[in-house]
Amino acid sequence: MSRPTALQSGVVKVHRYLGLLLAFFLIIIAGTGSIIAFYDDFENSFNADMRIVEPQARGWTLHDALVIRERLETEDPRAHVFSLQLPQHPGQSLFSRIMPAIDAATGKPYPIDYDEVFANPYTGERLGQRIIGEATLKPAGLFSFLYYLHYALIFPLGIGILLIGALGLVWAVECIAGFYLTLPPKAKPARNGRTPRPFIKRWSTSWKISRGANSNRQILDWHRASGLWLWPLLLIFAITGFALNLGGPYAGFISKFTEYAHFQESPPRAPLAQPLLNPPVDWFKAAELGQRYFAEQAQAEGFTLGKPAAIEYRRDLGIYFFLMHTSRDLLDAQGNPTETDSPATAATIAIDARDGRFLGLQLPTGQRAGNTITNWLIALHVTAIGGRAWQIAVSAFGILVVGISVTGVLLWWRRRKARRPRQRVAPKAHLTTRFAEGTSHQNR
Repeated sequence: MSRPTALQSGVVKVHRYLGLLLAFFLIIIAGTGSIIAFYDDFENSFNADMRIVEPQARGWTLHDALVIRERLETEDPRAHVFSLQLPQHPGQSLFSRIMPAIDAATGKPYPIDYDEVFANPYTGERLGQRIIGEATLKPAGLFSFLYYLHYALIFPLGIGILLIGALGLVWAVECIAGFYLTLPPKAKPARNGRTPRPFIKRWSTSWKISRGANSNRQILDWHRASGLWLWPLLLIFAITGFALNLGGPYAGFISKFTEYAHFQESPPRAPLAQPLLNPPVDWFKAAELGQRYFAEQAQAEGFTLGKPAAIEYRRDLGIYFFLMHTSRDLLDAQGNPTETDSPATAATIAIDARDGRFLGLQLPTGQRAGNTITNWLIALHVTAIGGRAWQIAVSAFGILVVGISVTGVLLWWRRRKARRPRQRVAPKAHLTTRFAEGTSHQNR
C-alpha cells in the first residue's frame, strides 16, 4: 500500500475534524428532517382545530382576508400582522405571521407571546395562536418545535438560522472532502510487468460493503459506501440548507455567476432609516396594485395567472410583497402549486409602500437561471415536489444521514483507542513476575 500524499493527509484531517464538528448537529437536523418531511400531514392531523375549516359555498375573497387581518390587529393592538398566507384549498385556514407592534408613546415594540395566528377565512374567527418552535411535547406544538429544531436548533431564531446556514457550507466542504477520500490512489506499475487494474475497478471497492470483514472494516465500508451512494443528495441538502437559512449571502454569491433574485432576503432597495409604520399605500391598495401589476407582467412575460398566494409588508423596507401562483410555479405530484413561504414558491411582485410604484418581479422559474435551478433544488429539500414517494425518500435519507454521522464518530473513536499506547507494567511488578518465573523454572 502506497503512503498517502501530503494532500491526502490534509484532506483526511479536514474530513475527520469537520465531521466531528458536524456530527452532533447533523444527527439533530437529519433526525428532525426525517419527521418533518411529513410536516403538513402531522399539522393537519394534530392541529386540525387551527389548520382545517369547514368549507362554505359562498367562498371568501382577498378583500375578506384583508378585513380579517385588520380584525386580528384590532383584537390585540400589541400585534402587527405582517404576513398573510392565503388558503389554496377550501378547507384550509388563513395563516398569519405576527411581530410586535410599535408603541407610539415609547417607540419600542410591545411584549407579545405569540408569532403565528390561524383564522377562519369565511367567518374571521380566531382559531388559535402559538409561538413557532416553542419547546413542548404536546401533540399540538410538537411538530412546530421539531421544525424549529431543524432550522434553528435550540438557539434564538437569528442565531440559530445563522448557525445552521453556516453549517450548510461546512457540510458542503465535508461532502467534497469525503468524496475525494474515496478515490483510489494513482496506480503504480506492477513489478511483474502486469497492467494495473483500471481506475473504475479500484474505485468500485469504495462502493461496496465487504462480507466477512472485521467490525472496524464493516463500519468503514458502511460509512464510505452509504456516503458515496447518497453523495448527490448530501451535497444538494447541504447547499440548500445554506440557501434557505442565509438567503442574502447565498443570493450575493450566486449573483456573481448567474442572474438571481430573492426579494425577501436581498430586497430591491436598502432598508429605510426608520421603519415605515403607517404607509401611505395601505394593504387594500397594495393588493389592488399587486393584481394589476401581475396582469401587466403576465402579458409582457408570457405567463398565466392563478390564485393569489400571500401578501406581506416589510416595515423596515417600506415594501409590500404580493405573491401569486402562475404557470411558472413548481408543481407537486398532484399538479398543485408548491408552498408559499419559501423561495421555491409563487411569483413575487415588490410594491413601494410610499407611492405604490412597481419595484420588480421575481418568478420561480423561466425568468432567471439562478432562480430556476435554486428553486428546483430547494423544492427537493422541502418536499414541495415529488409527492408521497419523495416524502418517504427524504425521510429515509434523513435516517441514513444520522447513520453516516454515527459511523463516522465511531470510526474516529475506535482509531483513537487503537492509537493509545498500551499501559506499561510497573517495574516492581515486572521484577516480581520475572523472579516467580525464575523460581518456577528452577523447581522444574
